[in-house]
Amino acid sequence: HDERGPLRDWSLAILGALEPVVSSEAAARGNRAVTNFLAYLETLVARRRAKPGNPERDVLTRLIQGEGSGGENGERLTEKELLHNCIFLLNAGHETTTNLIGNGLVALDRHPDQKQRLIDNPELIKTAVEEMLRYESSNQLGNRMTTERVELGGVMLDAGTSVTLCIGAANRDPAQFPDPERFDIARTPNRHLAFATGAHQCAGMALARLEGAIAISRFLARFPNYSVSGQPVRGGRVRFRGFLSVPCAIG
Repeated sequence: HDERGPLRDWSLAILGALEPVVSSEAAARGNRAVTNFLAYLETLVARRRAKPGNPERDVLTRLIQGEGSGGENGERLTEKELLHNCIFLLNAGHETTTNLIGNGLVALDRHPDQKQRLIDNPELIKTAVEEMLRYESSNQLGNRMTTERVELGGVMLDAGTSVTLCIGAANRDPAQFPDPERFDIARTPNRHLAFATGAHQCAGMALARLEGAIAISRFLARFPNYSVSGQPVRGGRVRFRGFLSVPCAIG
């Protein structure tokens, strides 16, 4: 807990370098953050190797030991794979969920009828979180690569073509969502793509949903009269949508 200070800065620098267009300064910041993050993780991994935690509860210990490490078919990560998977899990696990919570609370403030509806009907939190994910997707862009020659939207793409998908636009598609600009905490069905889909859908989506539901429902229960008291400041990124700051009155 007392070592987590630099995590937010490292995360912002690394994820900022994943934008569709990156300046040389942003790329350098991202690379420095990876270097510093790796140096910290090397000490953390050494600590866990010397004194393992409970693999049922400690993710790092579980990754170090590998899946089925006691059997002949067990698979262990290389040191490089281990360290980079730690960076991936830590960044993916807190950045987008932080944005989900912030985006959701601001959306509720901007739609007071829906905020009151959720306060009066707290059992709607699950569908509310799904609507927050659709309406203000934490991750606005996705990437895929074609595995074979394919025609998409009248354009022929060769195998190995990199495709950038606009998740935010898909989640406002009027062909899929009736009245897509309306924020409706009870919207159903809600087949949004905030976690992508298919073989590469978000591995942590169940945890993100749970974290979002707990954080937002408890915040509303404790501060039902909260209100945004100034102009929220966006993060200024295309791929990841969230706020740098949201001035808020909770009285």
